[in-house]
Amino acid sequence: MNKNESPPEEDKRLAASLLEELWQIERAEVVQMLDAGRDGIAVQIAGPLGSMPLATLMPRANTTELVVSGEWGRPETGYAVTDLEQLPIKTASVDTLVLLHTLERQAKPLALIAEIERVLVADGELIVAGFNPHSLFGLFSRRREYDITPCRHSPSKVRQWLDLTDLQVERLVSNYFRPPIASQRWRGRTELLDRLGLRLLPNRGALYVLRARKRTYRITPVGIDFKAAARLPVRGLPSTAREGLGQTRGSN
Repeated sequence: MNKNESPPEEDKRLAASLLEELWQIERAEVVQMLDAGRDGIAVQIAGPLGSMPLATLMPRANTTELVVSGEWGRPETGYAVTDLEQLPIKTASVDTLVLLHTLERQAKPLALIAEIERVLVADGELIVAGFNPHSLFGLFSRRREYDITPCRHSPSKVRQWLDLTDLQVERLVSNYFRPPIASQRWRGRTELLDRLGLRLLPNRGALYVLRARKRTYRITPVGIDFKAAARLPVRGLPSTAREGLGQTRGSN
């Protein structure tokens, strides 16, 4: 501890160090989820830890970033300011949508999920990053310096919400299975928990990142072959069906 720092200042500094480590892990996982060769329009709503350089990671796409008004203390100048209840995006216009802890801004984000489904094109990709409340980090980080999101939703709950829409989860990864230890030296001594967590409790990491795709299933009506139907035996059919087949035969 620096002698010139008071205990609260030291706690903030150590918390910032832990959050920076989490951000580096989150960035790496999101990069693995992104389709670098995808074109179209890519939009991200940045989170408390930072934002992804989509223009560099997806050079073929037209990228933009949205900022939620009054959230995370980020400046609103230079960004498009959005309200999560109604995204300022045309229907079926976004090919890739990246949400960094965006669902954690709302206790019941079903309205936001409906907006996500609306703005994504058919076969569009959604990438969601969040903190898992059912993890060592989630259990022990509440009301501390690294408690930076108002709501936390487990990846299983997010999957259930997405299953109510046309958004189909393709991949889900979880990382950082250690408790929230501010000291970098002591964090290094708990790396064994990451290896054990990946093997024993793969969905209980502090961070989760999932990728979902918007699937659209169209029903193609199949025409009735009346000539083939006329050749079928009419015995055992309802009277209305027999009358219909009889008329068909008579017309032929």
